[in-house]
Amino acid sequence: MDRSLAAVLALTLCGAAALAAAPPSFEDLVAGLGSPSAKAREESAAALGKSKRREAVAPLGAAVRDPEKKVRVQAVRALRSLGDPEAAAALAGALTDGEPEVRREAVGALVEVYGASRPGPVDRFMDTFSDETVPPSVGPGVAIEPRAQEALLAALRDPDEEVRERAAEALGILNVRSASPALASALLDPAPGVRKTAALALAQVGTAADGKALIPLLNDESAEVRQRALQAVGHLKVREAAPTLRELYEANARKDSGLRALGALSRVGEPAQGELFQQLVQDTDPLKKRLAVEGLARISDTTQLSAFKKDYQREKNEEVKLAYAFALVRLGDRDFVDTLVLNLPSRTTGGRSRAYLLELGPDVLPALYPYLTDPDAGVRAALSDIIGAAGDPGAIPRLTPLLNDPSTTVADRAHLAVERLKRIESAQQSR
Repeated sequence: MDRSLAAVLALTLCGAAALAAAPPSFEDLVAGLGSPSAKAREESAAALGKSKRREAVAPLGAAVRDPEKKVRVQAVRALRSLGDPEAAAALAGALTDGEPEVRREAVGALVEVYGASRPGPVDRFMDTFSDETVPPSVGPGVAIEPRAQEALLAALRDPDEEVRERAAEALGILNVRSASPALASALLDPAPGVRKTAALALAQVGTAADGKALIPLLNDESAEVRQRALQAVGHLKVREAAPTLRELYEANARKDSGLRALGALSRVGEPAQGELFQQLVQDTDPLKKRLAVEGLARISDTTQLSAFKKDYQREKNEEVKLAYAFALVRLGDRDFVDTLVLNLPSRTTGGRSRAYLLELGPDVLPALYPYLTDPDAGVRAALSDIIGAAGDPGAIPRLTPLLNDPSTTVADRAHLAVERLKRIESAQQSR
């Protein structure tokens, strides 16, 4: 064979191989959703999800109605990967799918397209949080598609238990305030998993008045449901729960369940429990003592102010001493903010300091601003988080200098806080 002809043939073959190996274009992938092969449609949906292109929302939304279940599941997963709120309407439609697997995937996708990512699968979300805290909701200023809200509310009555559980969780994470009555009804669900998830979701979106529906769950047959109900009534400060909480504590004072009940009782702020807390302040158990100090602070017992100052000086246990500082600040002595702030970088007490400062709310912000120039980067970073979470847009000028902080960690946390406060400010102005 002529050498030049052989060269041409070789180049032609190489070109054909290169074309065969070239990845399909975006247009090819969209066209692939109409292939007669279910496998090809499934693969196209997966690839479109990885494309991260907003234009993929519409064709994938149509694929959610594909006759093949595997394709529908993959289309929902692809919409989840895109992370675009424009996909919410299509995902809401997927919540009426005849297959439970599609509906389960759709609930998780609805949460994630609004940027509410979390560690681990949806059904393990709540377990990443301690008994004393409630998971955060989606950020402020995020408008949830009305059809998505309606679909999630309807999903609380889904025949599939896992769909109901995930829907309750999603309503809490997405901060759907109008869901409180439906979540209160879900507290009566026959499945313990749904009841416990609805309890936690109600804590996220409800009020103290809504929380009265949680009281029967304090004696639920499921230990997990009882635990979440304790957490929720404490977070919502349901004073009507105080008598039941006290009964539970006194009947189980030496058990973990009793201490959980005491913890919830210390959070609800019921003045009638003051005498119990005054007794427990003298207890030798540091945990009971800490909870008693917190309880007296939350019922605003100012008669304790002088005694607490003395006890603060004498206390050896770090967590109890921190509780005294919290109580003193709550009762009006801002000098003890120093103890709370300087404990923020601590691995052992930092989390509790942060929780105390968040609980003290916007009123304590003026006392925190001077610490934004603290030499400890850990203090500056933690305060950025706390000030951002407090939700007062007036704090933006205070945080702005930290955007150029020598610590990249501080600068990043300040940036996140400022952006959060700007969203809150924008939402306030649009009302």
